[in-house]
Amino acid sequence: MAPPKGTTNNPHGAPKKDRALTKLLMTELSHKIQVGDEQISGKKLIAMNVVNAVTTGRVRFPNDTEDSIISVKDWIDFMKWLYVHVDGSVKTEVDVTSNGKEITTINVKLLDDESDD
Repeated sequence: MAPPKGTTNNPHGAPKKDRALTKLLMTELSHKIQVGDEQISGKKLIAMNVVNAVTTGRVRFPNDTEDSIISVKDWIDFMKWLYVHVDGSVKTEVDVTSNGKEITTINVKLLDDESDD
């Protein structure tokens, strides 16, 4: 028997899908990497490089002995990435209602001022 119109056979919705790539990346980034004389996680290495790139314009890769200078475009890309991941994406949708209710519109017709000079 079909459910009543406007309802569903699965009231709780479909189960959430795993984010396979995210899960794999998080696993790999949790592994320790040798950097100089210490071992740090991939997550920490990324965080350190993002902060260094944004604040100094330089990054150091694990096996390098010197910092690499990034371009202005790369710096801007780092900044955009950082803002999105710290503050979240900019809200792009606009609510054109008033708390879910339609907005009343008023049409105004302007008349020429016919003053006697």
